[in-house]
Amino acid sequence: MAPPKPSNMKQKTLLGFLNPSPANATPAKESAATLRGSTHAISSSPTVAGDTVPGSSLASARRQREKSGMSETTALASTPACSDTEGGDAIMGNDDGDDGEAVVRTTRRIKRKLVLVDSDEEDVDDVGEEPVSQKSSSAFANKLAGFKQPAKSATSKKPAKKARTSSPAGGDSDPFIVSDDAEDDEDMYWDNVDEIDLDALEASAKSASKAKPKAKPVRPPPRPTDKGSGSGAKSASATNFLTAAEQRMQNQKVEKKSNEEFYSFLQDPKDKDGNKAGDPNYDPRTLYIPPKAWKTFTPFELQFWKIKSEYMDTVLFFQKGKFYELYEKDAEIGHTEFDLKMTDRVKMKMVGVPEMSFDFWAAKFLAKGYKVGRVDQVETSLGAEMRVAAGKSTKKGTSGKEIVRRELNKVLTNGTLVDAEMLTDEQAGHCVSIREEENKENSFGICVLDASTGEFNLCAFLDDACRTKLETVLRQLRPKEILYTKGNLTVPTTRLLKTLLPESCLWTALRESEGMDYHTTLKKLHELFPGDEDEENGGIPEAITSMLGQEGAVKALGSMMWYLRQLNMDQDLLSMKNFNIYDPMRKGMGLVLDGQTLSHIEVLLNSEGTEEGSLLQLLRRCLTPFGKRLFRIWLCMPLRDVQAINDRLDAVDDIMKHPTFEDDFTKVAKGLPDLERIVSRIHAGSCKVKDFLKVLSSFKTISDAFKEFATTAESFDSQSIAGLLRGAPDLTPNLNHVEEQFEQLKDDPDVLMPKEGKDEAYDEVQETINGLEGKLNDELQKFKKKLGCKNLEYWNSGLGNKEIYLIQVPAGETKKVPKNWVKNSAIKACTRYIVPDLANTIRSLKEARETRNTVIRDFKLRLFQDFDTDRDIWLRAVKVLAELDCLFSLAKSSAALGQPVCRPEFVESDAAFVEFEGLRHPALCLKEGGFIPNDVVMGGRAGKIMLLTGPNMAGKSTLMRMTAAGVIMAQLGMYIPAKSARLSPVDSILTRMGAYDNMFSNSSTFKVELDECCKILREATPKSLVILDELGRGTSTFDGMAIAGAVLHQLATHTLALACFATHYGSLTDDFKYHPSIRCCYMKTVVDDEKHEAITPVQLIFLYQLATGAASSSFGTHVANLAGVPCSVVERAEVISKDFAKQFKAKLRDQEEAGSLPLTTQADFAYLHKLATGLVGLDEDPARKREVLKIIRMAVGGDGGK
Repeated sequence: MAPPKPSNMKQKTLLGFLNPSPANATPAKESAATLRGSTHAISSSPTVAGDTVPGSSLASARRQREKSGMSETTALASTPACSDTEGGDAIMGNDDGDDGEAVVRTTRRIKRKLVLVDSDEEDVDDVGEEPVSQKSSSAFANKLAGFKQPAKSATSKKPAKKARTSSPAGGDSDPFIVSDDAEDDEDMYWDNVDEIDLDALEASAKSASKAKPKAKPVRPPPRPTDKGSGSGAKSASATNFLTAAEQRMQNQKVEKKSNEEFYSFLQDPKDKDGNKAGDPNYDPRTLYIPPKAWKTFTPFELQFWKIKSEYMDTVLFFQKGKFYELYEKDAEIGHTEFDLKMTDRVKMKMVGVPEMSFDFWAAKFLAKGYKVGRVDQVETSLGAEMRVAAGKSTKKGTSGKEIVRRELNKVLTNGTLVDAEMLTDEQAGHCVSIREEENKENSFGICVLDASTGEFNLCAFLDDACRTKLETVLRQLRPKEILYTKGNLTVPTTRLLKTLLPESCLWTALRESEGMDYHTTLKKLHELFPGDEDEENGGIPEAITSMLGQEGAVKALGSMMWYLRQLNMDQDLLSMKNFNIYDPMRKGMGLVLDGQTLSHIEVLLNSEGTEEGSLLQLLRRCLTPFGKRLFRIWLCMPLRDVQAINDRLDAVDDIMKHPTFEDDFTKVAKGLPDLERIVSRIHAGSCKVKDFLKVLSSFKTISDAFKEFATTAESFDSQSIAGLLRGAPDLTPNLNHVEEQFEQLKDDPDVLMPKEGKDEAYDEVQETINGLEGKLNDELQKFKKKLGCKNLEYWNSGLGNKEIYLIQVPAGETKKVPKNWVKNSAIKACTRYIVPDLANTIRSLKEARETRNTVIRDFKLRLFQDFDTDRDIWLRAVKVLAELDCLFSLAKSSAALGQPVCRPEFVESDAAFVEFEGLRHPALCLKEGGFIPNDVVMGGRAGKIMLLTGPNMAGKSTLMRMTAAGVIMAQLGMYIPAKSARLSPVDSILTRMGAYDNMFSNSSTFKVELDECCKILREATPKSLVILDELGRGTSTFDGMAIAGAVLHQLATHTLALACFATHYGSLTDDFKYHPSIRCCYMKTVVDDEKHEAITPVQLIFLYQLATGAASSSFGTHVANLAGVPCSVVERAEVISKDFAKQFKAKLRDQEEAGSLPLTTQADFAYLHKLATGLVGLDEDPARKREVLKIIRMAVGGDGGK
């Protein structure tokens, strides 16, 4: 009895019933589903024994065979193919991109036909070429011939096409294999479906008559060698009789050698200029690939390596359908760092993640310090077919060897993130470009980018040796990425950067040939911002034109522009024209807090580098993300103008008096999205539809709230809030203009559909679609009449355009179905058929829908552009809301300080003064146990300088930080934790606290002290507040005492600044007790008098209260005892300390009895002599001149002087 004919032969006979393709439709291509049922050679990748393609049935069969020990043929025949969601299939998706959602595959076993193949022809995904039909009998005959005559087969010549075989080790091929691309799309841009596709049937009708296509460039096959064999015949024969384990081992060796040979350029990599790693000119971002390798790449490999060879320092996520895949080195990183399952894609190592989880995984790679590139699939399968068909009709000689087009969307780094899903916090993530000018010492140009909002800030400054301004910039911004040119930064600058920048900061170095110089940058700016011919600088933003004379700043901007172009972000960010001037010190405009002050007072971060206990954490209670960013700026740059401070205090008063107003604001502001960032994404065209709709809804809410708030604020005591709200724009007309252009579909909320008459292209294509759908409905009615079946209906798969308009026939009516209808699938209730007569219309409908999708995408971008024309209006509304949010934050913080709190009183004065009654530290006053308040007075009725002494741990440093924090809070415009506060505005707070060295700057502890002290003496003014803590302790006692005394004298006599000067040098209190600008104070302690005279260390009780006078001792041995120093050591130290004290007091008595002047008084006389002889001059400021002369006269004229 003859065996039954295979079902695929029956399908083949149906091809004759298909109609020719219509003139207005692109010829359909064969789908993977059709190929599965035919005898065409559909293997898309070379496979050697043991070289499995992830997800292929061959891989499954071989794995099963290896476990069970069955022969290869038996294992393949008995093992059904399956989709392994934990293996390669879990990260392999249809390479079509038709649908907006990822398709979740269910794990199921699918019976699949075995077909005879004759070749492993590659590139079946090339558009325009169809698989060539092979004769199964010929393949089987060749197989038999290989067994019967092994010696002859070794010497016979094979066709060129068969150069690559699936079993290079033995030179044999396996005739019974399941097609490798059954589960792997091999980058085909047509739709892979599990069922028979009507387009494939239509195209198959012509395949038999077409000529065999030309051989494509394929990878050279591995050449197995057998040194122990005397001839090819013996080698082939020996290979056929290897055990399964030996065969696997040999296959693994051959595969490893083949991979190494093919990607040999990765073994000893060179950059595109041919430089090897270790060469000074080596560029790790590029890769040299030899021309020979380019010729052997498949189309997908060619597409991949063209991009990857330019971004070797970047982890590339390559989109393949509904997945993003990483290859080769990137795959190894994903496997090593995150344990992603690694498999092989033909010759390439690969890991993959679902499309919907890209943001999650990209954020993980970024957190590890990697750059992440996203390569997107920019067209669907049908769109690619239409593109290739259009190219063939307009350009002769088009080969059609095209795969789905992919483009590098962007490269993500920690300092240039723009997507909300990847931004880890609401604070700005800055990328800072630094340029140090070579001709000017300590001259810097800086460009600061906040990519999330598209804001550029430029600044240029001449710094001191300590890099004070640069340090202030770094502490204020805390950048996440530094961009610099190799060899440009000096050693001190580099050391400072390493000291201040967090470990997570990304350092990006440009070569000298990269970036742009001054003139190239100007030329590029003129190209980007063209203007009228009569305009000197064209349309260049004003902030840039104001910096044109600063070469460092312009070069820093040029480097940033060049870098953004490499990241494919330059057009999106630069086109916003959001350029500003950044002044980190703001001298003359507000209270200056330099980098050291921000660190010592713990304004932004504590000593451990976190926000715990900092002023920022205590005071920032904003509800909106953009409000929180603005509050940080307020805190770094408090106010100085008395009127501005009082206006802000009036607003805080109004809010605290009207709690219902705060409740109304909370309802509006809580839950608002980050409008500032999303507006910038809308400008770039990368905003998601749901975010765009959320922005419109939020602005509508804000616009209505502004009107209600303005009405409420009119009844307030002050007009501060009312004046702010009067500057808010009315957004209603702008919102109406945008919303009247589109409508939202209920069943697809992620699509913005243009309203009728708003988009001509959409109206035209929609009319075409309606006509085709109507035609199909008419055809269905005809079929109902013709077959006499009223229950016929169309069925659509719901997966985009994959399977649409199949006719569904009830189970009892299938006998009436015409013979040319092709069965697609069946369920219990009905059977679905592909109708060849409808193929042309369905194809036209698919293309029309694809065109409609393109039109909708274009409409969305135009809608975004229309919204962006009013960007200034949207951002002005955001700014008003942010300022209002900051005012509410100040009010809430003021109320949370506990009692007592007070509104500070500011007085305009030529000389600064501070008067705090019952002041508490804002970060400690709310802790359990309470905080002991203190009165702090400097200037005015008391001396300008408080010379502070007392034991260790008595609270001196806390008192000084508390004073500085009170001034900052007062000038920020809020209440402070004190009974009363009266002060004049301070122009800067300068600090020198703590003892630490700086190994990166090659500076000792004492050198760091003097550097900071020198900066203070240079920058301080009569309106400054200076904090000096234990100056001179880093050197010998006498040198330290001399330096401390000299600095104190300079501040008190000539600088005239307010100062807290803490010291353990008790003699300073005696030397300066006569000085009218110095008031001696100490921290109270209770001493056990009985033990004080004994040998044992004294016992102290700290009262933490400030008192007038000088401390009797610093009681250092008491601290040593608390620290656990052995008692014998402490006792000996106590004896020596008392002996030193007696000797020193005796010397002082001798000096007094001898009638000699104190050294400080001698210095004052020397200064007067220099004035009289004209060697020095007084300050030009009349008020300061009078003050200096008054102090010297009092010092030498009798009030304390000798």
